[in-house]
Amino acid sequence: MKPEAGLYKRLKENLPNSHITRLESRVGLGIPDCLVALGPQQPRFVMIELKVVKGRKLAISPHQVAFHLKHADMKAPTFILVQFHPPGTASSRNAELRLYRGDQAGELALISMDVVPVWACNLAAMQWHMLRLELLK
Repeated sequence: MKPEAGLYKRLKENLPNSHITRLESRVGLGIPDCLVALGPQQPRFVMIELKVVKGRKLAISPHQVAFHLKHADMKAPTFILVQFHPPGTASSRNAELRLYRGDQAGELALISMDVVPVWACNLAAMQWHMLRLELLK
């Protein structure tokens, strides 16, 4: 199983009041991995790109950057959710989930994990309801 598949499974099982559809697109390069319906009180759709990073370098393609930046210009919510394993850590207890807005995609491509996320939480102490609140902003 690819690392992103594990992150998708974790997201799907734990994000409250949501329906997540995994997108496998060979047609449109750069389309994020997930379409997420958040509801029911504040219904909203968002798209989320999933990444797992071990070290400091985030691999994000020019197509992904372009998708996120185009949609950010239109005020359409896209995000990049990163499961970050800091360099030199072997245990997932030290990993954290970091959430970035789509308009940060260009910066992520340039300086990777030095970009300040809009939200972060240690994976072992994950607060899924807080992630949901960030997606609704």
